[in-house]
Amino acid sequence: MNWHTDSQLESLRHQLVNHRLYQLLDSPKAICIFMQHHVWCVWDFQSLLKALQIKLTCMEIPWVPSPDPLIRRLINEIVLGEESDEDGIGGYLSHFELYLKAMQEMHADTKAINEFIGLLRSGTPFEESLLKSNAPPSIIPFVTQTIGLAQTGGLHSVAAAFTLGREDLLPDLFLKILEKTANQFNISYSILTYYLNRHIELDGDEHGPMAISMLDKACSGSKIKEEEALQSARNSLQARLDLWNAICKQIEELK
Repeated sequence: MNWHTDSQLESLRHQLVNHRLYQLLDSPKAICIFMQHHVWCVWDFQSLLKALQIKLTCMEIPWVPSPDPLIRRLINEIVLGEESDEDGIGGYLSHFELYLKAMQEMHADTKAINEFIGLLRSGTPFEESLLKSNAPPSIIPFVTQTIGLAQTGGLHSVAAAFTLGREDLLPDLFLKILEKTANQFNISYSILTYYLNRHIELDGDEHGPMAISMLDKACSGSKIKEEEALQSARNSLQARLDLWNAICKQIEELK
């Protein structure tokens, strides 16, 4: 199936890629506000990924081989890249940890997301961790939807949100914005630039085609599953659009 022929999906993607938010990212402060929200999207993307790994590979003991060796290979390759990628200085980090390093380089506030991760590590339930960490109010509906889908959604719905609801939503324009503000304010975005370039490289050359193949197999030609998958992707994009609008409002209020 050609997933990019759905008019609703493409309309949402167009609104996101051409969102006025990018026009507001004209200073280090504005970019930091964006990152303090976007880091939660980077985090919950990993939960969608792990949901797919659980559904498509054997994550239990005693181990047995999962039914589809090709899909098993695809999802494990994506996990390798997203959870243990090269960090650019000879080591390995998840893309989430790399993003945190980029925030630290920019002196963006990481207190809420770090406290949230600490609470989860200590066994605090997800919803309670969100509230106790003082997560940005506008991010709560977004991550709550994602985690709900990861925990209870069918394979085709999770695969669609992962593949169609998260791809290519930071346009190349963002890299140009970083370059312009770095020159204007004489600051470095080296880690964030590396993160973005790495994402573009992996999504375009490797992970993107793999994920489409995975989604096609998850739907197995079923028209019902294909429509449910499209609706899952639409819901994911709409949640991102709502978040982008909320970030705009916060940046505009500070200005």
